[in-house]
Amino acid sequence: MILTLFMALIVQITFAQQQTVSGTVSDENGLPLIGATVVISGTSSGTTTDFDGNYRINARQGEVLNFSYVGYQSQNITVGTSNTVNVSLQLDNTLDEVVVVAQGIKREKKALGYAVSTLKGKAVSERPETDVARALSGQVAGVNILGGSGIVGSGTNITIRGFSSITGDNQPLIIVDGVPFSNSTNETSTFSTSESGNNSASRLLDLDPNNISEVSVLKGLSATTLYGEQGRNGVILISTKNGSGETQKKFEVSINNSYFIEKISSTPDYQDRYGGGWQNSLGKAFSNWGAEFTTPYSQTTHVYSGNAYASAQNAGAVTFDDTFPEFAGNTSYVYKPYNSVEDFFAAGYTNLNNINISKSSEKLNLNLAYTNTDQKGFTPNNTLKRNNFNIGGTAKLSNRFTFNGSMMYTNTDKISPPNAASTGASNVSVGGTGIFANVLYTPRSIDLIGLPYKDCQNRSVYYRGGNDIQNPRWTAENEIDQEITDRVFISMSGTYKLTDWMSLTWRTGLDSYNETGSFKVNKGGINLANGLYYETRASEKTWDHSFITNIDKDISEKLIYLQRQVLTAEETHTLRLVFNTTDS
Repeated sequence: MILTLFMALIVQITFAQQQTVSGTVSDENGLPLIGATVVISGTSSGTTTDFDGNYRINARQGEVLNFSYVGYQSQNITVGTSNTVNVSLQLDNTLDEVVVVAQGIKREKKALGYAVSTLKGKAVSERPETDVARALSGQVAGVNILGGSGIVGSGTNITIRGFSSITGDNQPLIIVDGVPFSNSTNETSTFSTSESGNNSASRLLDLDPNNISEVSVLKGLSATTLYGEQGRNGVILISTKNGSGETQKKFEVSINNSYFIEKISSTPDYQDRYGGGWQNSLGKAFSNWGAEFTTPYSQTTHVYSGNAYASAQNAGAVTFDDTFPEFAGNTSYVYKPYNSVEDFFAAGYTNLNNINISKSSEKLNLNLAYTNTDQKGFTPNNTLKRNNFNIGGTAKLSNRFTFNGSMMYTNTDKISPPNAASTGASNVSVGGTGIFANVLYTPRSIDLIGLPYKDCQNRSVYYRGGNDIQNPRWTAENEIDQEITDRVFISMSGTYKLTDWMSLTWRTGLDSYNETGSFKVNKGGINLANGLYYETRASEKTWDHSFITNIDKDISEKLIYLQRQVLTAEETHTLRLVFNTTDS
């Protein structure tokens, strides 16, 4: 009986401690917040406010109620003797991530209704890539970037969320500082694809990674509405360091140097049991079906002994024995596996030197930069040299007028050996040379690096009895595919603020480049024995003009109130009218 009374007393005391707490959750202006969360701290008990911002919850004295709402600072209140707790939440002044979505328009990332990925310039510039497209590889979900080859400066193919067309162009639109930036790849069938086989550089290569402030990738169709048909494959928005950053009120000079070493990522796995030949016999056949290597290694007749020149080389009666008498009848050639492929691909490097001068104040922001790029690939005679000059800034000429401008000049010089399709023994295209295939198919018993690759008249020499395969070392030295590009890019805009809620913007942009491509082959080879010189010139010029009316106004308190509930604390209604013309 005593125990029963004691338990009843405990229950009565517990019930006495509980109470129903109710109230209203509003913003700093007194407007109710729909769907605000009210939770008892440390528990899973909670509720949300109704359409009028009212809530009701059971709690004990001393417990802490946590009030929170998206875009507002959360607030904790301890339950006391009063059953009514009204709360006013303040806007969260923490800086949210702001991204450029289109036509220079900036919005909070969390308020967007479509996918957008953003990279800061540091994530691009710190990668050992001279091509902005390759620097983005693996950093943005849904973006696939495929390089043309391992050749330095070769073209890239960019797709966002797969292919949208079977026969058409799938490349996204590139926008730099609000102006379209051409990423063309200028192919010329006479030499770029047939005889040199090289994939020409994509012109995004002209952009300096060190001058990039931010990269945004717009993936959804709704994100590209303002760019029309041009944006159907997605849009890559690039903002440069145009001096419009935070006010520093000081003069700053920075000098940076970056040096990277690059090597070929992998080569085929080769066997070390058989050498060149056929049917387990020594020979100069194009295969690894020759005699088995012995231990210790045996010596055999030199692979250049008794060889003849190819008929295309017009050597007449002259043979290898006449040109290289030291190899004629020589039986001291060591028959063993050589590391010809590994030794052919030497380590390359990328050397970047950058100087940046900036000055920021309340009225003027200025940025001046120069970058010198010197890159050598792991393939012989494959280089890229580039000089970038960039200047940009923002000036507030009055309380209502703001001018923004940026200019870029780039000189790019790319040199590479030919890379035509080849089976190793013969090239698919007549006259084409495939340096990779000729190297990778080298028989294990051929000392590619230790043997001469040319004679005194600069004719290619190799291990074949009829000299009918061109030595890849001669190819790298005497067949040169070169592209020289001069490019000018200008973006200028002026904004006049008519009222506190309306402004007019006029933006003009110029993207112009001249590209000279050449393919030079010296006399003495196998595929083009008499030599060859081709040259092509490509130019592209695009003027882009945009007139933008910006209206940013609170249309009514009721509209703002509804927007807070639906658009995640969006406070204003924005209407933008864009007129865009492009003359290419």
